[in-house]
Amino acid sequence: MKKTVIALAVAAVASVPALALDKMPEEAGFSGYVNLGAGTGSIESNFLARLSGVDIDLGDDTVTDYGSPDDEDITMPALNLNLSYTFSSLKTQVSLGNDLADFLQFDRSTRLALRHDFDSLGRMQIALLSSAFPQTEVWADPYLLDESRKETERSTTGGRLTWDKIFGSHFEFKISSRKIEIDDERSGESDDSLSKAQRKLLDREGDINRVELGYMFIMGEGRNILRPSVAYIDRDLDGDAMSQDGVEVGLTWLYNNKDNFRWVNNVVYASLEGDKKNPIFNEVNDADQIGFASQMFFPGLFGLEKWEPNASFIWGDSDNDIDFNDATGWLFSVGIGRQF
Repeated sequence: MKKTVIALAVAAVASVPALALDKMPEEAGFSGYVNLGAGTGSIESNFLARLSGVDIDLGDDTVTDYGSPDDEDITMPALNLNLSYTFSSLKTQVSLGNDLADFLQFDRSTRLALRHDFDSLGRMQIALLSSAFPQTEVWADPYLLDESRKETERSTTGGRLTWDKIFGSHFEFKISSRKIEIDDERSGESDDSLSKAQRKLLDREGDINRVELGYMFIMGEGRNILRPSVAYIDRDLDGDAMSQDGVEVGLTWLYNNKDNFRWVNNVVYASLEGDKKNPIFNEVNDADQIGFASQMFFPGLFGLEKWEPNASFIWGDSDNDIDFNDATGWLFSVGIGRQF
């Protein structure tokens, strides 16, 4: 199953507005960041159904063939909130919030994190992740033809370890694991020609593991920062026909014009190989995925001293050997944020 139609484009947007773990605040106590906004775009996916609670459709409830998905226009609100407490040593911090990247992947997660900055080892953070409102719904049986498909809730839980400034260097290491659960997983039940074992191959539940290594090149006294990265992705799902693994490479560029403009651009490419043949299509689902993301920040715009207007554009495409699994999406969003 395609977890999201724009996951590739968002993969390194998780670092926005910072490319790595931010510096600790200069004073102990509470601090944080809030960003309010809205986005509009389009989605093409045969697996995503809607965002519950806010009632935003992400796909057609009825499909008539096993071809590529149709386009679905979307407009949605966006809320990015992080609240932190820094202890008196200015080396340890706890935080609670959500990631912009999770919002853009339609995978709303709450993140509870503990961070400590070591004198020689670097900055380390351990985070627990769990689904938050609004929930993402998928189709219980995405392969049902000529009838309205039933929606069912998808939830995620997991954790992430980040090790930044490794031994004082500009290397950063991230490892994450998430468990995907679907309330009513019925993939393939509408096809009477499939055996129980074949339907099991279509199971979308399981674990998604990711290991990434990045390095920051700082140039021009911090005006320009380049961060190339390489990652290994293992979609270890219960259905072997839905499982994939492969390598992702990415490049992020940050332009920082002191206090009045920041511009982050990111491009990523991944090549994934499927494990076993899909029993409906009799083909292994290999995929090439590419994504692009750009986000601009305008501190002080319109005379706003404490608020920071921002705008972002994200596009991603997943080209699969099985056309039914193809996915494409783009999203343009604007918002206004404030640090406190």
